[in-house]
Amino acid sequence: MRLLIPLFIIALGMLTGAVVCLFFKETAIGLKLSILAGGLGAFAGLLVRDALDITTGGPLGGAILAAIIGASIFAAIVNALFGRVGK
Repeated sequence: MRLLIPLFIIALGMLTGAVVCLFFKETAIGLKLSILAGGLGAFAGLLVRDALDITTGGPLGGAILAAIIGASIFAAIVNALFGRVGK
């Protein structure tokens, strides 16, 4: 059970990365890299939440919120930086 929650959180971040990719039209990086960026951003959001010892939303709610925010920010940055390469 302890392994399933982080995998669920990272999968949620990957889904968030895919949704962020849909907001950026004509991206050169594609959906796969956006999904990967969302997963890494969710993991980074969890690390920042734990490093700052933020307890807002309880253990699970705060983790989900941190993962979604981290994934959104990281995927948006990756899409903004590499979105128009080659155009």
